[in-house]
Amino acid sequence: MFICYNVLMKNIKPYAYAALGGILFAVSVNLFLIPASIYNGGVVGIAQLFRDAVLYLFNINPSFDIAGILNFTLNIPILIFAWTRMSKNFVKLTLVSIIAQTITLSIIPVQTKPLIDDVFVAILIAAVMGAFGASLTYRAKGSSGGLDVIGFYRSQKNKGSLGSIYLAVNSVIYAICLILYDVQTALYSLIYSSIFSYCLDKFHHHNIEVNVMIFTKNTEIKHLINNVIRRGVTHWDGKGAYTGDTMDVIVTIVAQSEVAELRKLVKKTDPHAFIILNENLKVEGGFEKRLI
Repeated sequence: MFICYNVLMKNIKPYAYAALGGILFAVSVNLFLIPASIYNGGVVGIAQLFRDAVLYLFNINPSFDIAGILNFTLNIPILIFAWTRMSKNFVKLTLVSIIAQTITLSIIPVQTKPLIDDVFVAILIAAVMGAFGASLTYRAKGSSGGLDVIGFYRSQKNKGSLGSIYLAVNSVIYAICLILYDVQTALYSLIYSSIFSYCLDKFHHHNIEVNVMIFTKNTEIKHLINNVIRRGVTHWDGKGAYTGDTMDVIVTIVAQSEVAELRKLVKKTDPHAFIILNENLKVEGGFEKRLI
């Protein structure tokens, strides 16, 4: 019974994270961003602009915010693309997050009066809450949809950073905000996007690389890192200056989210191994970012 419970929780947990992440992101939008007239970047920002256009052209006033439904619609071709080229589990978790976003954006009424009068404080709360929500979805090995899916695909194929795509799309969104609305709306939206990206990098451990140096007398550890952690290893023969003992000196780069598994593996194989960790590296070359 206990084993069945653990298996069940292991299977449910990622979907719960993805749903909770989508809900938190949507709550940050409806309660803090929209009342302050702030626009997201990416596909959600495009959906917000489409919503404004639809409401203006058709002169309608629906009882709920249609941005969630528009966001879901815009994500359909992206999800179809991902289904044919990426992990099916990744697409399923992303779909759960998008559905949670859509439902939450639709049922939570947009506040006519901002909950917080200070726009910058509202931006800060929305950015932190939204980024934390997105990081929960990433932790579940899914995404928040939209440009994130394209970014994960490019990372898998080693096609470079998504930054240029985000920059291009967001520049268009905020340029439209500048033309249609005012300078303050465009600037505050840009500030929100910047804070959101910064917070997401801090919350999302897959974005942080860690240099690990291991000193051990067990020559099997380097092979375990190759086969279990699936990371590359550089090693050489070392010798203690005081004891004169020979040892294996191992260097590898892992994501911060992999550090706990690596330490457990090393300590189980050699309880006396000496480990040095160096975080927040800038890594270039063939390092694989395992975002999904």
